[in-house]
Amino acid sequence: MVIFILLLLSHRVYGDAKILVFHRFDDHRYPSTNISNQRLREVFEYLKDNGYQVLSLEELVNQVEEGTPIDDRTVAFTIDDGYKSFYENGLEIFKEYNYPFTIFINSKAINYKYGDFLTWEQLKEISRYGSIGSHSYGHKHLTKLPLEELKSEVQRSIDDIYNNLGIKVKFFSYPYGEYDNRVKEVVKSFGFKAIFNQNLGAVSEQSDLFDLDRIAIGEDSNLKLNLSYKYLKVKWLDQAEAVEDDRLLKVEVRTSPDIEKAQLYISGYGWRKVELEEGTLSLDLDLSLKYSRNRVFLKTYDNRIASQIIVK
Repeated sequence: MVIFILLLLSHRVYGDAKILVFHRFDDHRYPSTNISNQRLREVFEYLKDNGYQVLSLEELVNQVEEGTPIDDRTVAFTIDDGYKSFYENGLEIFKEYNYPFTIFINSKAINYKYGDFLTWEQLKEISRYGSIGSHSYGHKHLTKLPLEELKSEVQRSIDDIYNNLGIKVKFFSYPYGEYDNRVKEVVKSFGFKAIFNQNLGAVSEQSDLFDLDRIAIGEDSNLKLNLSYKYLKVKWLDQAEAVEDDRLLKVEVRTSPDIEKAQLYISGYGWRKVELEEGTLSLDLDLSLKYSRNRVFLKTYDNRIASQIIVK
């Protein structure tokens, strides 16, 4: 009995959840962000057949807030942007499986009735089955904005959702998944209960409520691989100190001192084996940032992973 309890406890140390994010549903004009109805059903069937519990975002956030150990087979669903294809194609499947979700909307597209986007009336119906979060007002690149415009992007979205739906939003997700420490602190100042990125990773009771990882799922995503990742608690060097003139000069990350060997990935440069000293990796580099959004991953050999986005 003692051995059994210890095994359970050791399992819970690395127990975590995955927050999955979708964009378009059965809209084959945009293959990079689309998931077909057939594939969505396959995802849901896999989760059901393999004993996953699907929590609402609020339930999961409450567990993180309370420091409650999270069962390893836990997922939550989010949808970004507010495309009408969710209402037309995806919503009925979520209802069929009785799966909760949070949809993050950029409200300018709805106000101006952009053709591919939901209406406020459709969102009222959607809110009967899931929750509504903010994805900013105009879906701009937040790291590029001056302070007052950044604040306006957040506040106008909050106001639009309240004025049209009567909902006080609790959650925010970054447009394009782009943020840095300045953006994070500004968004956090609006009193959101949690903030979500789009970095590959898992969520545990140790996660930062204002920097929660989400995994993008599309038609060709490797679901089993994405679900296999474990949470890795790290502290990254801030982008302002790591980057100069669009060149990555340093990677520095601190994690558990028991991690001595790992793998590091940098967008455009692939994976490399690295060694840590007392849980710290410090590399002096001089690499040109190849993309507008660059990713740095640290992955252990037992599949714990953490990631950082660096915006050019």
